[in-house]
Amino acid sequence: MRSMHFHNPVLLQTACDYLAVAPGGRYVDCTLGGGGHAAEIIRRGGRVLGLDQDPEALAACPDLTGLTKVQSNFIHLAEVVKAYNWQPVMGILFDLGVSEHQINTPSRGFSFQTSGSLDMRMDPTLINTAATLINQLTVDQLARILRDFGEIPAAKPLAAKIVSARPLTTTDQLAAVTGRKWSRQAFQALRIAVNDELGALETVLPQAREILAPEGRLVIISFHSLEDRIVKRYFKDWQSLTPKPITGEKSSKLRAYVKN
Repeated sequence: MRSMHFHNPVLLQTACDYLAVAPGGRYVDCTLGGGGHAAEIIRRGGRVLGLDQDPEALAACPDLTGLTKVQSNFIHLAEVVKAYNWQPVMGILFDLGVSEHQINTPSRGFSFQTSGSLDMRMDPTLINTAATLINQLTVDQLARILRDFGEIPAAKPLAAKIVSARPLTTTDQLAAVTGRKWSRQAFQALRIAVNDELGALETVLPQAREILAPEGRLVIISFHSLEDRIVKRYFKDWQSLTPKPITGEKSSKLRAYVKN
């Protein structure tokens, strides 16, 4: 299946188990990717409204019976659900982070292990690339990104080192500056900043809370502590199906909730 080539979703069966898919029920996959989760929800009898901001993901996702694909950032969740009259929503799924396809395509600029342009945009229509931030921000601004989103303790010296090496236009140039010790976290930090990933999550969670039907299920898979903290804080008053998060490969954590 093309979706498995594009992105092999983690915790696939577990996520769908926690959604408790009901035959004919309406579900929203806010991060469609190659359609792996959506295909399993449909196999279990559900119907899926799938959102993804990456046109390459939508192109790779099979046209499945029961799946409606929409190119959109999930910050527009409520608007899209209303436009497609997709209610009642029985379950919402988020599989956060970057896809295998994005990581493995050098021209997308997500990987510090391959040479490509410093892009990192999930939505190619975004104005700022990673190169824009690296080459235009001040040392203090870069340090804030590296510290807040990459949790790099020596963020300011590393930011100063990056600024002194400018201009930087390729991933291997940046990786040479950040070095083996900090490349993974530095690339993560820049990716989060370019795509405003934490801001988008903060924006969509109130919408998910509002549109989900009573007793509906919310399942969120995150890949770093910054996302997980936001989710845990925001839904602390909901019934949790996972008092401790379910862990999987690639440092993934799954949390599931029932709407009160």
